[in-house]
Amino acid sequence: MRSALASNPAELTVVPGPSTFPAADAPLDVTDDEIVARIRWTLHKGLGAMTLRRLIDEFDSAGGALAADRKKLPPHARRARDARDTTRPLPEVLAIARRIGALATGYRLPGFPERLNHLHHPPPLLFLRGDPSLLHAPAVAVVGSRKASEYGRGMARSMGEGLARAGVAVVSGLALGIDGAAHRGALAAGGDTLAVLGCGPDVAYPPSHRRLFRGILEKGLVVSEFLPGEVPLPHHFPRRNRLIAGLSEAVVVVEAARKSGALITVEHALEIGRDVFAVPGAVGRAQSEGVHALIRDGAGLVTNAHDVLLGADLADAGLDARPRDRAPSGLDARQRALWDALEAEPRHIDLLARRARLDIATAAATLSIMEVHGWVRRAPGLRFARSPA
Repeated sequence: MRSALASNPAELTVVPGPSTFPAADAPLDVTDDEIVARIRWTLHKGLGAMTLRRLIDEFDSAGGALAADRKKLPPHARRARDARDTTRPLPEVLAIARRIGALATGYRLPGFPERLNHLHHPPPLLFLRGDPSLLHAPAVAVVGSRKASEYGRGMARSMGEGLARAGVAVVSGLALGIDGAAHRGALAAGGDTLAVLGCGPDVAYPPSHRRLFRGILEKGLVVSEFLPGEVPLPHHFPRRNRLIAGLSEAVVVVEAARKSGALITVEHALEIGRDVFAVPGAVGRAQSEGVHALIRDGAGLVTNAHDVLLGADLADAGLDARPRDRAPSGLDARQRALWDALEAEPRHIDLLARRARLDIATAAATLSIMEVHGWVRRAPGLRFARSPA
């Protein structure tokens, strides 16, 4: 195809992190006058991002709109500015932003990625934590079901690893299931990944991804158009999904039901001419219905990162992303026997021991050593598979 969430603050995890200092043409400090002006407008009740963007166009900046003669402002902007009625105190937002070391950019500001201008509604504010240069790196989104199967998580991790090895950043939304697996794959390969949030840049959501969130802060980039301290709300996530599509050169869907939020990302991708790919799933499973419908409608069928790189014209970067099934170097005789017995899908240790002609205790000890080396991945129920990497 070419071109019901928790919002209780008690359920959230706020994560501090390292700051990144901008270069001359990079994103701005949150204390920059124009950033402060945009935050101030955003805090006014009833004034949304579309109105702010129009004010920026009409007055050349948010600061210019704040200083403009009130008669020149549109009525709703005039009422918002005059009322001084904000959703939160400005000093509180700025204090959080400074504490977490966030940088900021936005529509018509330094550091804003050109590809986000392809969106119908480019964000007037983006908060960044980590390496802001990744906003401009070759990138592919990997998205899918929160309720992913073991197969889906394995494919997403493998896709993330392959793309990252090829020098392509992996974009996703930090959600449970496919998103988390794709991020982890990219980090495991030593590559780049961008997490686009449906909450403030200081909030790890879901809380179970706190450790993953920290990993992305250290080695990737966290992106949010929501103000620091803002909790996730259901209507935030369609907005987040459009940014995932906008920041990527292609979108890969790994497992999605017919009404999956990942399909919203696909809609945005198609609107702005991005390539869409889908990983086929098991027939008859609800998580496969959405991806199979995409394939019927013309999405590219892919089974590994190399397929994606070829289809998205990124093949020159993807020579190292071909699926690798060669035995790792350094295997001893028992490890080699087990390697030959293993498959891409997890198999029970009883079957593997029989295939390798080993007793269960020896097979278990050998598989544990192979797992430490990263050659084997463990699944629930004493099942093992070859590592996608």
